[in-house]
Amino acid sequence: MSRTLNGSWRSLSIDCLVAGCAVVSLATSLVAGQPPLQEPIVTKLGPKAYRDGDVIEITNVTSTSPKLEQGDSLTVTGRVRLKSQQTASLCLSVTQTEGDGYDVGDGPESMQVKKGQCDFALKITIKHRGALHITMYDSKKGRPIGGTYFGTAEQMQKIADWNVAYYLAN
Repeated sequence: MSRTLNGSWRSLSIDCLVAGCAVVSLATSLVAGQPPLQEPIVTKLGPKAYRDGDVIEITNVTSTSPKLEQGDSLTVTGRVRLKSQQTASLCLSVTQTEGDGYDVGDGPESMQVKKGQCDFALKITIKHRGALHITMYDSKKGRPIGGTYFGTAEQMQKIADWNVAYYLAN
């Protein structure tokens, strides 16, 4: 509603109409249970390591915000090629950079992949400050066997010196 002292009925009705539309839109979104709108964003790759023949290719990232911070929801799509073993778990998660690192919140979004190549789409809501990564884990041992960190240019600059050679350890 307009707060101008000499506002005309016309401007008042437009203000009310705009406010009414916003309320109706908000109510419709809440009633329909629609998720927040995600839009494509630009990301930068960070530290990564893969066993010979394995690779994760990120082809698209959409998010509710380009900042990729707590509270943002994102979807990562791409292709994965697994050659080093028969099966693996492909996970999208956050490595906490603050706190004890043990609270995983809702946990990572994951899917099982078999030897060969396949497409993926993984979704998560960021619960903690940290660094996003997509990592393949040995299905039997639970140890990482390859992966990559990704995020904004600023986020990747902060972790540029992280060593992920342990991905390649047996």
